Amino acid sequence: MNAAEVLDQVFDVYKRSFFKQLAVSIIFSIIFFIVLYILLIIGLIAGFFVIFATIAETTAGLSVGAVIAIALFILLFMLGITIYQALISTGNALVTKQTFLGEHCDVGKVIKSAFKKIWVSTSAALANLILLVPVVIAIAAFTVVYITMIIAIDELGGLGVTAIVIMSILLVLLIFAFLIVYSTITMMSMSVAIFEGKWFFSAFKRGFALIKPDFMKLMGIVTVWFVIIMVLSYSFEIFFGIGTALGMYFLPQEVAAIMYMSTIWLSYLISIGISVLIAPLSGIFYTIAYINQRIKHEGLDIELNLNALRR
Repeated sequence: MNAAEVLDQVFDVYKRSFFKQLAVSIIFSIIFFIVLYILLIIGLIAGFFVIFATIAETTAGLSVGAVIAIALFILLFMLGITIYQALISTGNALVTKQTFLGEHCDVGKVIKSAFKKIWVSTSAALANLILLVPVVIAIAAFTVVYITMIIAIDELGGLGVTAIVIMSILLVLLIFAFLIVYSTITMMSMSVAIFEGKWFFSAFKRGFALIKPDFMKLMGIVTVWFVIIMVLSYSFEIFFGIGTALGMYFLPQEVAAIMYMSTIWLSYLISIGISVLIAPLSGIFYTIAYINQRIKHEGLDIELNLNALRR
């Protein structure tokens, strides 16, 4: 399949399962924010604990306890975000598969199934997070080299604006390339964990085996997908920013100031709305890519038809 066909399937599934995808995302988001609120309270308690230990100059044992409390809070916060992402991905993937295959989809059952699969999907998300570490290190290393080069060239006699722009563009493209490669090699890990029950790096290994025969083609499709998501995510903000800038320039200062203040909250609320609407798309995209790869290389459609006949 080419990028156009995959995108057609993604938006077709999204259109057919819009309210169910939205319901799953909203329910899990509410749960996440409740848990996040609890974690923030724990974090505040830990913060006061540190302040008390510092002011009172208490024993080393208490100070160590404060450090442990903060470390646990950070770990719990990161784990909470990972579990939230795993739940959202699982819910969207289950709705997508059922919609794509023409099966009946019940949101309540999807949520129950997502919670049942929470640990296996979280393990795959954690494995993907670990695999992201070398990517982050590589990006950081290239960024340091970039800054060092600019400082060195500037000290040798100055660097033109054009050269700085070119080097900056090359750095951005390099970072984008790293993220595209990472997203491609890990794109099926979550689907494998959700639908095949593979844990941790076993999910990655199995997912990469599905990707490998069509790696370059899939990387191209992922690149197109990233561009589309970026356009959908930031086009409104860019449009809104241009409109605000024109208003500030052409309108009287008092009117422009009132307009600017009134549009801040409106822009914020609309951005949240757009984020909620876009959120299910990635889960749909990766699930459809997974199903297509299994149909192409493993005859999943034949297996599903045989299972239907047995019923």
